[in-house]
Amino acid sequence: MPPIFINTNNSDKKHRIYVGDKAGSAAVPAEDKIKEMVIKIIANEATFTTNNITDPKGYTLFFEVSEFSGSGGSVDCKITGEILRYPSSATKGHGAKAEKVMVSGEWSGKAQVSGRDALAQAIEAIMEKIVPKSFAVMTADMARR
Repeated sequence: MPPIFINTNNSDKKHRIYVGDKAGSAAVPAEDKIKEMVIKIIANEATFTTNNITDPKGYTLFFEVSEFSGSGGSVDCKITGEILRYPSSATKGHGAKAEKVMVSGEWSGKAQVSGRDALAQAIEAIMEKIVPKSFAVMTADMARR
């Protein structure tokens, strides 16, 4: 079985997969850091790949900064996520939207960090905690596809 593809292409501005709007002026750096962390964490898993492959079949890990506050070098951040099947295909129940893969409970993480580069540190801490939780879900779902 070839590696499971993880889509990290956030270039379509109408259908972003990393959304940092709640971080205000730090939205773009937040989105870039989320993408960097997804790629870094996936790189350590032989079952998955973020490299371009022919006829990719896998998942898009959608992440959004859902809560953000920052002042005086301190950041309080929450990121929520969804696992979406890739490539998206039109289905009767979902239309042209990507089909979500179910995760029990809310798939999110929260961090409070102070100091230099607090937002980047918060994103790193959250992503290191929640991305690995997706591996078993995606592997099990792929076996059914």
